[in-house]
Amino acid sequence: MANQLFWTTRATILTPLVLLLLLAVACGAAATATPGAKPNTVPAPATGPRSTPTAVPASVTVPAGPVVNPGRVTWMTAGWGAERFDSVLAGTGGINQFVRLMHAFPVAANEKGEMIPGLATDWKLSPDGLTWIVNFREGSKFHDGSPVTAADVLWTWRHEFSKESLPYSKSTTGSAQAGVTEKIEQTGPNQVSVTQKEIYTGFPVGLMAEAGPNAIGHILPKRPTLHDEALEAAYDNNPIGAGQLRVTRRVQAELMEMERFADYYYQPQNGLPEDRRVRFKLLTLRLVPEEATRVAAMRAGEADIAPASLATKKQIEAGGGRLIFGPEGVYLRIRLDGCWNDSKFPCGDKRVRQALDYAINKEVIRDQLYGGPSVFQARGWAHVTPGSLGYSPELDPFPFNPAKARELLAAAGYKTPANPTGKEFGKLLVHTWVSTSIPFLPEGAQLAADSWRRELGIDAEVKIGEESAINAMRRDGALAGQITWRDNECRVDGSSITLSSYGSPQLKDRLVNDPEIFAMVKSALSVTDLKEQPVALNKVYRRLRDETPELGIGYVNIPWALGPRVADWRPHAFSFFPSGIHTITLK
Repeated sequence: MANQLFWTTRATILTPLVLLLLLAVACGAAATATPGAKPNTVPAPATGPRSTPTAVPASVTVPAGPVVNPGRVTWMTAGWGAERFDSVLAGTGGINQFVRLMHAFPVAANEKGEMIPGLATDWKLSPDGLTWIVNFREGSKFHDGSPVTAADVLWTWRHEFSKESLPYSKSTTGSAQAGVTEKIEQTGPNQVSVTQKEIYTGFPVGLMAEAGPNAIGHILPKRPTLHDEALEAAYDNNPIGAGQLRVTRRVQAELMEMERFADYYYQPQNGLPEDRRVRFKLLTLRLVPEEATRVAAMRAGEADIAPASLATKKQIEAGGGRLIFGPEGVYLRIRLDGCWNDSKFPCGDKRVRQALDYAINKEVIRDQLYGGPSVFQARGWAHVTPGSLGYSPELDPFPFNPAKARELLAAAGYKTPANPTGKEFGKLLVHTWVSTSIPFLPEGAQLAADSWRRELGIDAEVKIGEESAINAMRRDGALAGQITWRDNECRVDGSSITLSSYGSPQLKDRLVNDPEIFAMVKSALSVTDLKEQPVALNKVYRRLRDETPELGIGYVNIPWALGPRVADWRPHAFSFFPSGIHTITLK
């Protein structure tokens, strides 16, 4: 077995507990058609194929490097959020559009999305299940030529998710991990260990993985202190990473120029099985919010890759380009923030939350906004999509049923439609933004608000703001009783978001306040049996879907426009951000 080979080469004796917790989940297949009628019995939740890290061959014949096109790839993006190169300080998902190009992660991914060694050669758990022990390879370099050391890893992880990070961190994932972290220490020349207060199986994919849902986890060169605003500003002006591309020039809110990093660690010279250095010399990332402008640039030969929509497919093809799809890239995350304080807000009543869900026609969003199921799938609940660990069809969205929605609202004391004697509902504010990863985010929010107004008589108002500002208010608990209509990353393993949203009572922006749910989450995230873990997660997810702290809408297969110069590109599933860029080849 591959796992036996991998660990035998390191003279490590595995217990079943350690074996299991090293497993990673493959990224799944492309979206399928909308399912038909649900069976009467509950199907087994999705487990997904898993793998352990792949063994490095004992001897490697180093092949010649890839043929490098001397030209430039021009990549246009709809937005990049807070322009910070240190993810824990950003607070927005838009940074994924550039930080993943210039940073490296401890855990890499193969083409199937399985976790494989990256900057880290291996990782394992202590016998008590509380300490993750991670070994790092020698020979990895930062863009300035300095080595990536265990001291850099130690500093990065303390900076990102130690208890000292809590006052300045803008990462919900980092803050949640800080809440369960006992200590982080260097335990060998190339080894760093993270000891947790409780068993948490989501650490590798949530905090180390390139293919994980969070940009947090990339390794930074250490700085003298964990937090210094002047040094952090200086780093943003001269960002140094260990990834495939090095930043050479940037014009704020306009462009970033990057060049191929010839010393990128993932190559056979360092004992790795393939060469993942990019096959082009230069890349320019341009900020172009308007799709029409991106499409016009594509047709004029001024852009090679850009996010697009199905509506522009014919225009792109007319210019010699084509559309490809990144499956299960982004889901619509509709948060009912702070509604667990049921003494203050109508949404504190589960019946109200479910009424809001039943009143939304998900198929209208799918067909009118996104052009059908090739782009949008009304399947799954929140971050749990068909390829996710713990998915089953019972998690699919509530059907459009306005009569049931009105019945639930009336049962909660809010008479409909005229509400002559019912309780006062008040204005329902829906916060959203223009997404950097998918089109039509505000339009979807407006469709929902129109439905709530039409079907339930609720005075719903959509407010379009700036992503980082809305997220800052959410983290501070300032949006309690309101809705955040946002995009978020699909993921194979939802452990990190389950912990931060449903298992961290210390966080202001948690979505529940029920000790029973906290206990369920803690129990599920400590399950170490390979067959039982998806079952435990599925049980939690089904309970959460019933509680409805988030509305289940669906997910988007990300459409990418490729210009005629691009011969090939194979983006990873579960990636709304640039991924698999070493597969890009130019004609």
